[in-house]
Amino acid sequence: MKRITLGALDYGLAFGVDRAVRELVEMGRLSAVGAIVAGELWPREFRPLQETADKVGKRVLFGVTLAFSGDRVFPVSARMQEAYGERMFSRAKLQRRALLRLLPDEVLFEEAHAQLVRYSILMARPPDFVAVREGLLARSSLARIVFRAIDHADFEVPPLVVSPVRSGLKAMRLARLARAHSLQMLPKADPLPETADREELHRLLHNHFDGMSDGSFVAAIPGRSDDRLRRDEPRRKIAIRECQYEVLSSERFFHTLDKKDVFLH
Repeated sequence: MKRITLGALDYGLAFGVDRAVRELVEMGRLSAVGAIVAGELWPREFRPLQETADKVGKRVLFGVTLAFSGDRVFPVSARMQEAYGERMFSRAKLQRRALLRLLPDEVLFEEAHAQLVRYSILMARPPDFVAVREGLLARSSLARIVFRAIDHADFEVPPLVVSPVRSGLKAMRLARLARAHSLQMLPKADPLPETADREELHRLLHNHFDGMSDGSFVAAIPGRSDDRLRRDEPRRKIAIRECQYEVLSSERFFHTLDKKDVFLH
């Protein structure tokens, strides 16, 4: 039997996403949830997630998706707010700064630590894992900052870290960096296919998990349309979210997992 971690990493973006994720977790169709605590919905949406966590116990990993860039997120730390106001960096700007070794290390360190603390306080539990939005952990300079912030949080049990890259030299380098901080990486596998056609997604999933290593992390973006999503995301992405929700919640998907001998872990 192959163990796969199937997770959604954008809890907290929209009510429709959050409801869909909680339902799938309680149905046993997702095995990991990453919460974006830098969004405006987190103070309202952490409590329903707490209730879901209490229902499913240790069968599901609950973690935090650190956000240093992108839309619909805002600085949590006072230092980031003072330095850059109420807006996060763009992904391109952070990538460029990392390339030129011009990252504001201490500002990002305090922001990462503030998000980790915010998650732990409101959820009343440490994160089981840490991910970073928009794949920015692939930059070694930013990875060092994140690993140092996790160290500083001094969790009794160190969280797992979701790798932003598939197997290869970059993944090996990140794993070495993580081990230096007594952290373990969850290997990244291909995310769920992005199609709005339910029948096509069922067909693609039949072979999707073939060849994946045991313990791989597979990202999903299930959701249900709501006013916030319709305002913030293109219609195609919303259709992909709804397709993934419908397929993951179906008995047919459950039978696919059983037939392929895949265990959501």
